[in-house]
Amino acid sequence: MGRRFATVDHVLGELRRRDFLHPDVRVVCQWLSRDRGRPLHLVPLPLRTSISGAWLGMPDADYIVYQSVGSSPLHQIHVIWHEIGHMLLPGHARTCDVDPATRDVLMKVLNALVPNLSPALLKRILGRGGFTDGQEVEAEVFAGEAVRVLGELDRPSGHRDLTEAEAQIVDALARELRV
Repeated sequence: MGRRFATVDHVLGELRRRDFLHPDVRVVCQWLSRDRGRPLHLVPLPLRTSISGAWLGMPDADYIVYQSVGSSPLHQIHVIWHEIGHMLLPGHARTCDVDPATRDVLMKVLNALVPNLSPALLKRILGRGGFTDGQEVEAEVFAGEAVRVLGELDRPSGHRDLTEAEAQIVDALARELRV
């Protein structure tokens, strides 16, 4: 488990070193798109499946689909960071194997987004190797750490109206609630 967290810390450290951490995850996606030399699209959808997000790595572009209905903005950001984790963490460079109902929804989404892809290719993209439980944990830790780091980077402006004692209480609560 320690090695997994070291990998998360390394990838986040690299993002920080390259100044790729930004409070607006859409800006991060623009930077990653430029850096990877391929479009990265955020696609909010009213998902009626068991998932709240998915990274779809297509031949010429990446798509992060996330729940647009019944999900708070903070949860949506967390889901997007989770999917970015799958994109960036070593050994995650594949799409998720999903249940049949979710696969049907994603097939329709992909077909609408990229109409020139054959149904056979769409099925292959959605059906190739799934993430292990360990990879899901790693992506979840990555998302939590990214949101936490961004909170720390933004801390001075966030505590501007607090007394020192109030800021210390907020910091203690944040440490206590850290996953």
